[in-house]
Amino acid sequence: MGLGLLTGVLVARTLGPDGRGALTAVLTTTQLLGWLFGMGCGKAVTYALSRDPSVAGRLMSSWALMLMPVAAAAIAAGLFLLPTLLAAQPAETLALARLYLPMIALALLSELMLGLLLGDQDFRTFNTLNFVQPAGVAAAYLALWAAGRFTVETAVAAQAAMSTLVLVAATARILSRHGLARPDWALGRRTFWYALRTHGDVVGGVVTQRLDLLIIPAYLPAAQVGLYALATSLSWLIVSLSSALATVVMPAAARRGRSGRDLVLNSLQATFAVGGVLGGGLFVFADLAIRLVYGPAFADSALPLRLMLPGAVLYAAAAILLNGLYAENRPFTATLAHLLGMVVTMGGLLLFLRDGGILAAALVSTVAYALVFATAAILYRRATGLPWRVFLPDPAVLAALPRRLLVKPTPATSAMGE
Repeated sequence: MGLGLLTGVLVARTLGPDGRGALTAVLTTTQLLGWLFGMGCGKAVTYALSRDPSVAGRLMSSWALMLMPVAAAAIAAGLFLLPTLLAAQPAETLALARLYLPMIALALLSELMLGLLLGDQDFRTFNTLNFVQPAGVAAAYLALWAAGRFTVETAVAAQAAMSTLVLVAATARILSRHGLARPDWALGRRTFWYALRTHGDVVGGVVTQRLDLLIIPAYLPAAQVGLYALATSLSWLIVSLSSALATVVMPAAARRGRSGRDLVLNSLQATFAVGGVLGGGLFVFADLAIRLVYGPAFADSALPLRLMLPGAVLYAAAAILLNGLYAENRPFTATLAHLLGMVVTMGGLLLFLRDGGILAAALVSTVAYALVFATAAILYRRATGLPWRVFLPDPAVLAALPRRLLVKPTPATSAMGE
């Protein structure tokens, strides 16, 4: 989160709303195409490897070959769609986006390798790489800024370099632990069926999360895109923080079986607690924080941010429940929640974006996020048969919390807490 804030401040202070908008348009388009064409491979290999730790080498070789034609199709689709998606942007932004499109192939392979790390329960390496990428980008941005060479073009190059480094490191880690086995097409077909059932959830999630940033550059100028991108990135600090927990919930709960449900519910309650505190602080201090940190040019981002914060908290909680459904081997059930969110997002943006601008986009996003959470909660309860009361924190624990915080622990109670 801190590194994301640092890079966001550098981009805002150096490039302004126009530069921030151009950078968002280039990076978001390629990222979304990678997610849309990812075929759910990350979730599929995570689940398969969590269930059977012996298949890592065969999973990697089989899926690497299966993703090659998918990557080619994604790049071709990007070349066809970019002129429409970036219709309101200058020619320089369109040209840069075309140069960045081959990174889709690396994005697909990175999803595969990181999914294997999760399935291998190698959470330390996974989290290290997730830290290394933004850290490297932040270091590169600072170096470019100090040298007076920080532009949209060099920022895109830094992103590409760090993405490549993370892919190489993840691949090396998997190879060192499991080696490279011959492709197993029977295993590939079995995991492909799981992936196919998850892909609707991935597509629905991508549309719900990022369709606004994909469509806005086609209707609004770069400055408006920059203002909205800042509001989105700040609201998504809550989702980013909880995603570290949500990401490991699925493989950890899948390996634990029925006892993994307690992990899901505890994670849900922790997400609400953290999201409520962080979201409340951002809501109260939005105007002051944006003006001080990003500059007066971004002051109009405060209202869209406030509109998106409730939805961001609910969406972070939904991510926990959806990963719980994956652990229950219910990937298609998880898809339903995101498909409903996708319908609301697409319909709302098409109806209200042109006239309502970024405020309409923020409201549509919050409504869609809330719908995803409500649907995910209903589906998880139905899949597990758990009563609604277990979704709420234990009142006895909440009542004892102030005393635990205020009373100095004795050595005995400290040991019990540990």
